[in-house]
Amino acid sequence: MRIRIQLAGAELARVRFAISPVYETVMALAALARPGVHAVHLPWARWARPRLATVDTLPLLQALVSRDGFKPGFLMPAPAARMPDMTDELRTVRATRLADARDETARLTSRLARQFHDDPRAGLPLVVDALRRCYDLVIAPHWDRMVRLLDADIAFRARALAAGGFESLFTDLHDDVVWADSELIVHPRQSPSATVNVRGHGLVLCPSVFCWPRVTASTNPPTVGTLRYPARGVATLWEAAEPAPEALANLIGRTRAAILARLGTPQTTGGLAAGLGVTAGAVSQHLAVLKDAGLVATHRDGRTTLHLRTDRAQALMA
Repeated sequence: MRIRIQLAGAELARVRFAISPVYETVMALAALARPGVHAVHLPWARWARPRLATVDTLPLLQALVSRDGFKPGFLMPAPAARMPDMTDELRTVRATRLADARDETARLTSRLARQFHDDPRAGLPLVVDALRRCYDLVIAPHWDRMVRLLDADIAFRARALAAGGFESLFTDLHDDVVWADSELIVHPRQSPSATVNVRGHGLVLCPSVFCWPRVTASTNPPTVGTLRYPARGVATLWEAAEPAPEALANLIGRTRAAILARLGTPQTTGGLAAGLGVTAGAVSQHLAVLKDAGLVATHRDGRTTLHLRTDRAQALMA
């Protein structure tokens, strides 16, 4: 479906960024249900799947979120703050109006989903319990790394906004997002078309790890709208870089050696920063030194700048 989000005046002035732990948890379960769609997360999926075997409330939650292309909106509330606490978001899910819970699960047909639809008063505490336990088991151990990557994306988008305004910000979010005539069009090549009314409350832009490779938008938000898109550098999140040789680290420093170790495959500056737990500015300074020494080559791929170690670096690491 083509989604048209009209943003002018008050709505445009209220565009903001946020990160949502409950959304990442929901979409992580979707990645487990359809690993082929979310193939970049296969290393995480192999690690996560056995850890969820003890969550007895998981089948109900999976029945609500496993359908490709549709997730009940009450499970993914618009973040109220830039990075809300998981407990606060779960409290919002738990407080869902029973009529809304029924409406948003009406199209689901599995036995467990129908049970939830018929009695959401009993089902909501079970769903919240499953979300809490799934987050603790398979998201929380990686949350700090995920946040670094998501924060790096927000910083990049903020610079784009400062340099080129909202047009520059929106047109670089995703191939399936177009900005035209004060209107944000999501999935422009699809039909039919639905117009989203954000009622003067604005739009929350949410970079995400687990929504990759797609972009999604709320189609009937009660207040603020949401647009979720894959953060830059997601493909690097689960990579296990080869360790840098100790002698090389002693020679050029541990951070530069770690950068070279990760550059066996092309990487962005933001992806390197997220993986190493340092700032993008620090990575840029180290890259400049490595490039001057002929150890790193940099080239552009569309709007993305990628770095790769050279043959000289390869020989040095050997």
